[in-house]
Amino acid sequence: MYVSVTFLGLQRARAQTDQITIALSKETSVADLLTYIKERYPTLPFPDEDILVAVNNKLSSMERVLRNKDNVTFLPAIGGG
Repeated sequence: MYVSVTFLGLQRARAQTDQITIALSKETSVADLLTYIKERYPTLPFPDEDILVAVNNKLSSMERVLRNKDNVTFLPAIGGG
């Protein structure tokens, strides 16, 4: 099965691409995918807690099991003051 991961903001700049496609085994969760992404792209900024994720443009949980052709976006933290 294949899923795509979209990078936004600083993630896109550090990954030097907008999107990647990854081959995964069945029963892979969003959390499993995040672990893989952190290993492959160690310089990408991810908060330690409260990571917002969208699957197919809808907010999702880290426990969600991914399906073929899903699109995953780990939403970057937005700060302001």
